[in-house]
Amino acid sequence: MSVKRAFLIAFFVVTVWSGATHAGGADLKLGQVREGRLNPGETQSFLVSLGDSDFAELGVNPRGQELIVKTYDPSGKPFRGAEIGPQEGKLDFVTEASGAYRVEVSAVDKLAKVTYTIALEGVVTLAARIAPLGPLVESPRIRALKASVERGDRESVKSFWEEVKKTGAPLIEPIPGDSENMAATFLWRGKPDTHNVMVLWTPYAGVVPDEYLMARLGQTDVWYKTIKVDRRMRLAYTLAPNAARLRPFSLGIDLDAITMIAAAARPDPLNPRHWRDDPHSVDAAEYRGSSILEMPDAPLQPWIIRRPGVPAGQVEKRRFKSVALKNEREVAIYLPPHYSPRAKPYPLLVVFDEEAYLTLVPTPTILDNLIAERRIPPMVALLVGNAPGARDRELVCNPEFFRALVTELLPWAHGLYNFTTDPRQTVVAGSSAGGLAAACAGLWYPETFGNVLAQSGAFHLTPPSSRDSTASSSEPNWMARQFISSPRKPLRFYLDTGTTEFNATGGADSILFCTRVLRDVLRAKGYEVHYQEFAGGHDYLSWRGTLADGLIALMGKTASAR
Repeated sequence: MSVKRAFLIAFFVVTVWSGATHAGGADLKLGQVREGRLNPGETQSFLVSLGDSDFAELGVNPRGQELIVKTYDPSGKPFRGAEIGPQEGKLDFVTEASGAYRVEVSAVDKLAKVTYTIALEGVVTLAARIAPLGPLVESPRIRALKASVERGDRESVKSFWEEVKKTGAPLIEPIPGDSENMAATFLWRGKPDTHNVMVLWTPYAGVVPDEYLMARLGQTDVWYKTIKVDRRMRLAYTLAPNAARLRPFSLGIDLDAITMIAAAARPDPLNPRHWRDDPHSVDAAEYRGSSILEMPDAPLQPWIIRRPGVPAGQVEKRRFKSVALKNEREVAIYLPPHYSPRAKPYPLLVVFDEEAYLTLVPTPTILDNLIAERRIPPMVALLVGNAPGARDRELVCNPEFFRALVTELLPWAHGLYNFTTDPRQTVVAGSSAGGLAAACAGLWYPETFGNVLAQSGAFHLTPPSSRDSTASSSEPNWMARQFISSPRKPLRFYLDTGTTEFNATGGADSILFCTRVLRDVLRAKGYEVHYQEFAGGHDYLSWRGTLADGLIALMGKTASAR
């Protein structure tokens, strides 16, 4: 090992004094590499002086041989040891007393002649080990402000807030040497009664809650938290001042603390970009919805904005009563521009969660833009609403719901509108539980639905009514097992999931993991699967962009056929 490398990996420079208390022992000093030679049967000793509770790391290169490395404490009592070789290795230990420790080196093969190197590569004191952790990433702007405050510049904080008022928050800054992430600094202007501020970014704030608490800059009103964020990330977040202390979700879900934090949460007042701000809510404006952070390389969402000059389709809303389900729901019907009841039957898109796909995901606008650009053919879309209180019962692969969908709702709509019955030209789509529902619709009724578009499908769920004899009801990947045990159907798939859709409790039943499993199962069975992972979470904020990706993947080849 080179002297340069030894110095680079040393943790702290400490004073190592010389004192050959054992005959023939040479001092090991931090960063100094010593070369040893062992004749057959010979033992060599070195000395290293350490403080009480010091962590020490010895690096040994036996050069193809096997060595025995032993240490003895200052009283001469055998301490820690290891066999190292034939490759380079380490011996790490924590001392239990101050003084000179003897390091003894011998060869395993007593008849061998050995050359080797040994070095004291690192020493970390107890005080250094238990000191509070420094930030993983720092904001240059906050660092500069802190320096100004410490110099007594009273105007620096005022100038900082004036700057933030113009530019908005969070602050986004590069991280030297990191091309994949950037530093995002969340800000809060504190008051005398501000004791903490929590950045609520799901699911991370539930994994390590204390890491998402802001720090106060000295005695100023500047509270801040700098987090390393993927350059491609698109996320929704809120801020909670004076948040209840929260233990990590892996230790159990504290519903009381979560409820209190949620009550304090609000959009970032320094960020003008809001999400899910319902203007009809009776809640005060400053508490409605959440805030949006789009990192510089977040994928563009070019299809969600209405474009001047693009012909708009027509949306009609009707009520549908199901005899079998004994309930009623709203269905929104999108008719493409220049729709004609006498034209060749139009391809069909069936989407669950009507209200969300009219408001949070502007489906009619997306379809208008895609059709105008000839990325998909003109399509009719049925946006199927949820009967009151029925979503959690129906969309989790409830056979009665899908039977009613195919035998009641679709024939009813077909009697009113001109769309195809060809499964190859029919897409069934949804997100979360709606994505799970889309997969079940395809599996159970491939003669009706030939294309499945599942956005962050809830494939970790097992339907309550299922009788899965292959696993317990708590085991994830029920959907994957259904495809494993079924013959291959004439289906095509688009699946997506967010990189932050993992289980914050540490369990394997996450949407990210289960979607990957389903993807692999489908491909192994020979299905055509279009798959993508987006840098984001379980939120329509990302799904409003990926809906277009799924439609292009499944219907793009037929765009020029009409």
